Amino acid sequence: MATRDPELTRTSILQAAERILRRGGVGTIDQVAREAKCAKGLVHYHYRTKSALLAAVAARLGQARRARWAHTFSSQTPDGAVRASWSLLVAENADGSLRAWLALLAHKDKATGRVVSSEMASFAEALTQSASRWLAQLSLAPTVPIEEIGSLIASVVWGMGLLLAAGTAPSRLQGAYDAAWAGVLSLTRPVLRA
Repeated sequence: MATRDPELTRTSILQAAERILRRGGVGTIDQVAREAKCAKGLVHYHYRTKSALLAAVAARLGQARRARWAHTFSSQTPDGAVRASWSLLVAENADGSLRAWLALLAHKDKATGRVVSSEMASFAEALTQSASRWLAQLSLAPTVPIEEIGSLIASVVWGMGLLLAAGTAPSRLQGAYDAAWAGVLSLTRPVLRA
């Protein structure tokens, strides 16, 4: 009988739980085990509780999301980043990422809630750093603390994501997304060069 590599098993379990979340539900440990093609006992061995499993999935989803968004924002001009970020948001809806976040947000356990809150704050921090870089590229300075701009952008992204996940057509939201970015620019002033 072949033994499974513990790290591969752990990753397989996380991926299985994530697939279930992307379909819009939290699922049971039995469902995760079936999806991962492993014994239920292995799920409990690697993640003592369902809360521990969901917290690990939330951390994994959050890290992957920050990496995708950071790449999108760092590899574009500010104008290109707005267009690319909209495409990314629509893609996250299509691949179930947004449904996964909604399922995690709806799950009422403290451990998962702490990780989700932490990941949302980290996402806002990453967007704050991106906004700071874009404003510098555009020779603009914020008229409010840059953290407030990052929080505003994160709120727009999360809010638009919620609407997309709820079934609102992207074509009905794209203008509002663009307007939100115009709102961000209204919170800036030109940097005066000496």
